[in-house]
Amino acid sequence: MNIMVNMMREHIPQESRIHYVITKGGLAPNVIPDTAEVYYYVRNPEKDIVESLFKRVVKAAEGAALGTETNVTYEVMHGNYSLLPNETLQRLIHEKLLNRGGIKFSQNEIKYSQTIYDSLIEPSQEVGDQEKILPYKITHGYGSTDVGDVSWNVPTGGFNTATWVPGTSAHSWQAIAAGGTSIGLKGMKLAAEVLFDTAKHIYLNNSIVVEANKELELKTGKDFSYYPLLGDRDPPLKYREN
Repeated sequence: MNIMVNMMREHIPQESRIHYVITKGGLAPNVIPDTAEVYYYVRNPEKDIVESLFKRVVKAAEGAALGTETNVTYEVMHGNYSLLPNETLQRLIHEKLLNRGGIKFSQNEIKYSQTIYDSLIEPSQEVGDQEKILPYKITHGYGSTDVGDVSWNVPTGGFNTATWVPGTSAHSWQAIAAGGTSIGLKGMKLAAEVLFDTAKHIYLNNSIVVEANKELELKTGKDFSYYPLLGDRDPPLKYREN
């Protein structure tokens, strides 16, 4: 199966990602196990493409089972929609972020940040950039989040604040080293303040709610009907124990 999926990679949209790990592959060499198991992630910014790619991965599994005269079963454990940004809310959030301003480090934080910064490989930003608020821009991330599902049902907006040393890569030790310090707390506090300011503005100005809902309906279409990608199974709360 994995061989077939790997051959499929150059025949799928460029933005797609297919990750896998063999979770059960036998206990000893030269012994064919009675059961094998593989865990897949199928990803793309567009929900429809994810569903199409997933069907092809399932066909690869079924083909492998036919070729080896074995049986195959599969289970969908999780699935997300892509984020649908609501610009009515996004622009309001950005306005509140501009009002609050960037993050200023203390002398001790600057010294610590420089130590972290010196360990980065080709950083794209510099210490001090956390004080700047970037111009308004909708960006496309490469992570997966169930906030995407929320955004197709109710108007949703989001933003980023600096909780790491500028230039830090996600999933790195440098992110951990800064995020748990006062540097991370300052970014978290700024985010909380911006969310409060935004919520207060919406509460006092119902026209924002009306405009945001109109935008959501325009983007999803009047005939849009939400259905979850994870099927109707119970949440696999203990999936790591198997």
